[in-house]
Amino acid sequence: MKKLTLEQAQGYGEGLMRWIESGEITMDDMLEGRKVYRFLACLIENPHKDSIDSNFNGMSFKELSRYLNMTNLDNQLFESY
Repeated sequence: MKKLTLEQAQGYGEGLMRWIESGEITMDDMLEGRKVYRFLACLIENPHKDSIDSNFNGMSFKELSRYLNMTNLDNQLFESY
């Protein structure tokens, strides 16, 4: 998994704050190796990243995960539903 830079994470700050405020994610989820960190690392490499704005197009974490069809290293769905 690619390491994230602060600038990369800040680029999605509006959406991250919305998810934190709604209770979808916690600050701990953004630590290296946790779900949001893994999600952002995958998003940065995703060819669809240019169609996603800083507020994640208003989508929830689960909605955006489904939209991008994220996979983890085990070739499973990024997040189980």
